[in-house]
Amino acid sequence: MLIYAFGPFILDTAGRRLTRDGQRLAVPGKAWQILLMLAEAGGRLVSHDTLRAKLWPNVVVEDRTLTVHMSTLRKALGHGSASLIETVPREGYRLASPVRVLPEAGPLAEGAPPIAAAKTLAVRPFATPDLAEADSYLGLGIADAVTTALGGVPGVTISPVDAVDDLAGARSLKVEHLLEGSVRRSSERLRVEVRLIEVASGRTEWSERFDQDPMDPSALQDAIAARVATSLPQSSSPDEQDVQSYRPRAAEAYFLQLEARAHLKPFARLPLIKALTLFEQALVLDPDYATAHAGLASTYLLMASTAMLRPLQVDEAMPMARRHGQRAIALDEGLAEGWAALGRVKMEYDWDWDGAEAHLAHAVALNSCSVEALGTFGQFLSAMGRHDEAIEAMEQARRLDPRNVETLQHLAIVYWMAGHAERALEAVNVSLEVAPASPRAHYGRMMILDQLGRRDEAMAARLTTLRGLSVAEGLAEHIEALARTKGWREAMVVWIGLLERTNRWEGAAQQWVTVGEFGRALDALEHCVRARTTYLCFTAQNPCFQPLHGDPRFEQILRTLKLDGRAPVASGR
Repeated sequence: MLIYAFGPFILDTAGRRLTRDGQRLAVPGKAWQILLMLAEAGGRLVSHDTLRAKLWPNVVVEDRTLTVHMSTLRKALGHGSASLIETVPREGYRLASPVRVLPEAGPLAEGAPPIAAAKTLAVRPFATPDLAEADSYLGLGIADAVTTALGGVPGVTISPVDAVDDLAGARSLKVEHLLEGSVRRSSERLRVEVRLIEVASGRTEWSERFDQDPMDPSALQDAIAARVATSLPQSSSPDEQDVQSYRPRAAEAYFLQLEARAHLKPFARLPLIKALTLFEQALVLDPDYATAHAGLASTYLLMASTAMLRPLQVDEAMPMARRHGQRAIALDEGLAEGWAALGRVKMEYDWDWDGAEAHLAHAVALNSCSVEALGTFGQFLSAMGRHDEAIEAMEQARRLDPRNVETLQHLAIVYWMAGHAERALEAVNVSLEVAPASPRAHYGRMMILDQLGRRDEAMAARLTTLRGLSVAEGLAEHIEALARTKGWREAMVVWIGLLERTNRWEGAAQQWVTVGEFGRALDALEHCVRARTTYLCFTAQNPCFQPLHGDPRFEQILRTLKLDGRAPVASGR
């Protein structure tokens, strides 16, 4: 294991660590492999064919996939390093800076700069004391937009809006600074008053008023982000482009897309449809508004989700998600949300695993503070059997926002797929502390308990789930009575019937395995494949399906999903 030095970078292969001037950089898996190959070549050309053969042995991938991973690497290296990697057209790449091999105990122990920790910041939703109810979304929306703008600033780790409620919450999150403020709006002015607080002492470092003509609200958002970025001491100063956002042709388009994003937060069908309408209205006003295209892509992805019971058919929603995601990155290739949306389309609809990895890793490189991008990338890594990487990504998302219920539920899935059922249950239980009435959390807990053979606890979680479903009124009592009078199996058959009637076919497949009906489980899985249900990516890893491995029908399902030979199963199950 060697240590390479080139330009301001030190690449420690043993510790899988890259630093730049003492600051550790996050480099996703394939981008790391590319950098290592370039360093090992010592300035010699590494051809496209060599890179593809090493990164994707025995798999044919699109040329664009390699290009995206290279873009991810360039982004991870940071500003000012564009010339470090030389592109030789139609041939390959090489490092343009001399490469030195360092003694293992040399510069890291003698004179190398210490690892610089990123500055940490949390942002509260801005207060809206004087706004009409119709404008109340502005407090959350502008704070969220500032957070997104700061996500690309080097040397800053920023937790999302809603991660903390107050100073005490910021202290429990262990962030150094807290940003809070208030919004006022009139026909003449948009005014935001903000203050930056040092969390440890509770001292206000600065307080400032930002006024803007309502015709240019994006400028106000950027001014706040730039003020925050420049006031946080860090190893590298942000460039103007780090916080410079697009100015839509009509100010109303900006407000419409902010309002649309507020409607995405509840994860419910009616607000989702409202968000769709608002994003479309914003794009009527400005068809080149990349942020609105990305938001619309995210909306269509939710509409295709089986967790939302699919308000729109998957074959309608997914092509629309792809279209708007592609349009978003064509207009702004630095938009992490657009790349993440395309990665999800490839993962959930195309079953293009290499393409999904390229797009999701690039989204994380563009905004390593995006809980959504980290969460989706973590799920992808889990589905590919790369469990340690998956847990690392999901735990990073959890550190950024420990109260995010969806993150906690997906963390539970990742631990479960890795064979750590007890840790999965811990994550579910934490999510229930945040949202005690969440049917999804009780449902997930039930699945894990069933797989562990803890039937009584699983049945209790099942009954709680049923009581939280509007489509199952009175069914909990019926199933409870069946379990008491006719036995567990009779109750399970009725429960699975409900899952099938409500198009929860993945759950039905898992539950049929639980009752030992493998043929009916395979019937349900084949239905999932035809319907392209949302969580098919986990089929090879799902502990519930372990008894099906080796069955010809199950192996055909894996081949159809292009998962055969790609996703090693977690050991120790």
